[in-house]
Amino acid sequence: MKTSRNNGRVICLILATVSLGSLLLPSPSDAAALVSPFEAEAERAIASYSGSPDLKETPESRGPGEAGKAGKNVRFLGGVVPHHNIALAMIVRFYERVSSPEVKRVWLFSPDHFRRARKLAAVCDADWKLDTGTLASDKDACAALDSLAFAESDAPMFRGEHGITIHIPLIARYFPNACVVPIVLDRNIPDMGLIILRKKILELAGPDDVILLSMDLSHYKTPEAMALEDRRTLKVLREMKPLETPTLDVDARRAAALVLYFFRDMGAKEGKVLERWDSSAVLGHRVESGTSYATVTYEIINDHGLGNFY
Repeated sequence: MKTSRNNGRVICLILATVSLGSLLLPSPSDAAALVSPFEAEAERAIASYSGSPDLKETPESRGPGEAGKAGKNVRFLGGVVPHHNIALAMIVRFYERVSSPEVKRVWLFSPDHFRRARKLAAVCDADWKLDTGTLASDKDACAALDSLAFAESDAPMFRGEHGITIHIPLIARYFPNACVVPIVLDRNIPDMGLIILRKKILELAGPDDVILLSMDLSHYKTPEAMALEDRRTLKVLREMKPLETPTLDVDARRAAALVLYFFRDMGAKEGKVLERWDSSAVLGHRVESGTSYATVTYEIINDHGLGNFY
């Protein structure tokens, strides 16, 4: 029997106690119920997307022409990509760059924005039904994570979780042969929880997997304050320093630490910052309390082929 909301976060590993999330949404009768109006809106926007908007570049920004496609001898391991819909153009450019029919599974990490998860980690084992077809979840991987004491499969909580839903139609389009493992992490998941997740996922992962971190950068700051903060954040992401993530102004600090460890485990030497924008640059007018966004990729040279990276 599943543990209750009040004791679900207390596990035998003496993980830290955290505040409880909001009440769960009603359980869906089938996977189609997971497709929210927001997802449908995102899917329509993605379907009609025909190129980059006419935006002013920021000093940190590099367009898709400069970034280029990854070479044939380069294996794409994963990356960092935003989830606010006003950043849709740069999100799509990220997927256009890394698109591959060879990817078989995508591990998609997001913060738990609305504190709906009953435990420290939640996965979605339901399939995602879109106008263009169905994106299957990896039910075996979800079941393996569900077996952990501090994690569970909880499909209803993923409805409206934009850290996940905005990426679902993009994963379906740009990784057409992949299944997905959506994972949300509580902001207070302790180090022991990350260590256990890291070990379990590395046991499951293979050479055709990709890891994506859905994360926005600075929140509620002026453009100048965001630029200053983001320089520090991008340095941490570029140099893959998971121990420095707790002090960053991002909305997925714990997930950031975990995926940076993954990329180090997989042999990446550094991240490549493709683009960085903020609300003012995207909207074309000054926003005094805005959000900033970046896309970052992690790759390894694959001249001689690659077996399991673990």
